[in-house]
Amino acid sequence: MMKLKIWALKVFKFEFWPWQVFYLPLIPYYLYLALKNRDLFFPANVNTSLKAGGFFKENKAEVLLNISEKYLPKSILVENTHAQIDTSALNFPMVAKPVSGQRGKGVTKILDNSQLSVYQKSSIEPFVLQEFVDYPIELAVLYSRLPGQAKGIVSSVTSKEFLTMEGDGQQSIKELVLEKPRTAMLWETLQKNVKINWEQILDKGEKKLLEPIGNHCRGTVFLNEKNIDKEKLANVCDEILKDFEGFHYGRFDMKVSSVSELYAGKGIQVLELNGVNADAAHIFDPNYSLFQAYSDVMWHWNRLSEISLANIKNGERIKSAHNLFSFYKIVFPKESALAT
Repeated sequence: MMKLKIWALKVFKFEFWPWQVFYLPLIPYYLYLALKNRDLFFPANVNTSLKAGGFFKENKAEVLLNISEKYLPKSILVENTHAQIDTSALNFPMVAKPVSGQRGKGVTKILDNSQLSVYQKSSIEPFVLQEFVDYPIELAVLYSRLPGQAKGIVSSVTSKEFLTMEGDGQQSIKELVLEKPRTAMLWETLQKNVKINWEQILDKGEKKLLEPIGNHCRGTVFLNEKNIDKEKLANVCDEILKDFEGFHYGRFDMKVSSVSELYAGKGIQVLELNGVNADAAHIFDPNYSLFQAYSDVMWHWNRLSEISLANIKNGERIKSAHNLFSFYKIVFPKESALAT
C-alpha cells in the first residue's frame, strides 16, 4: 500500500517529477524565445560577467567573488581534491558542496575531520567548504535587473521547511518516517546521510531535525512566501549586488536572522547565488497548481529573454555559449534529480 501511495505522489505531485519531464511541455515556448533572440542558448547572454554566462557548468565560487564578505559565510575553495586541506579558518560543523553542483547534488554537512576525509576521497571535482550558518530562516530569492537600470525586482521568494519529525511518544523515528509517503520515499537516502538512532522514540510533541540541508531532494518542503515585502527585499539585493557588474539574473539562497533584520540589510548570509539555471523555487510549493507553475516559469523565461535581447543590443552576445555538448550534459545528466 505504501509503495502505491509513493507512486501516486510521484505521478500526481509535479514537485516530484524529474525536471526534464516537468519542463517538457514548455519546450515550444523556449524555442519561440530562442528564435526571438536568434540564439538557442540565449540565457547565456544574460549574466555577461560569468564564463559562458553561467549557463554551462556554473561555478559557485566564481559567482560569489563580487559580493562583499560581510554577506558571506567563511569558506575555502578546495581545487586539488588530493591535497591536504587547511581548515584552520573554519570550525565544525561545515558544509561541503561541489563548485559546479546543481539541485543539491553532493551537498553535505561535515561534522568532523573523519567525515571531511571521506567526502574529499569521494570528490572528483573541486568543492567549497563553507561554515555552517545556524540562522533560523532560510530563503530562496529570485532577483533580476535589466541592463542599464540601477534597480531590480524580486519575483520569487521561497521559505524552506526542513525535514523534521515530531514524536508521538509511541513510534520510533524510523516508524514515523515510513508512515508518510513524502518521507518514506526518502528512507534509503536518509539511512545513508543521517547518522542517528532510528529506533529512538521521541516524546509526544518533541521535534527532531533529520536533514539540515535545504534542498527539495533532501526532504525540504518549499513554501511560496507571501509575507515578505518583495520591494524592500529587492532594495537589499540591489545593495548586495552593487559591485557585481554584468550580473542581471539569479537566485539567492540565503539565511537570515529575522525578517526585520533582512529589510535593514543585516543578519544576512548568502549561501549561494545561482544564475540563469535557477528555478523560481516557489512554484514547488505543495499547494501550487501546475497551471500557476507553468505560467510563472514562462514569465521568468521571458524575463531572461528581455535581458538577453538588451545585452545583445549592446553588443554583448556571448559566442562561447554555442556548445551543444555542454547543453546535452545539462539536459541529460548521468543521474536524474528531483524537481529542484
